[in-house]
Amino acid sequence: MNLAELTKDVQFTVDQQGQTTAVVIPVALWHTLIELLEDTEDRELVRTMQDRLRQHPEASSALRWRDVEKQWSDASATPPSQP
Repeated sequence: MNLAELTKDVQFTVDQQGQTTAVVIPVALWHTLIELLEDTEDRELVRTMQDRLRQHPEASSALRWRDVEKQWSDASATPPSQP
């Protein structure tokens, strides 16, 4: 979907002087915008964490996959407790 298709149903409210005072967008477009913002925020978080890991791996509080993988495989091998 391109920008023209996304914005075709956008409505603008103008005051008596012709100044735009509000924008009305369809709910589907609102959800799309929120999703894009969340994706952008996630990418920025990943970039920040990558920088921290490169600069100070031990101080970053990151877990090594090989350590977590063993814990997960041990946990999945244990049957759930009975109530």
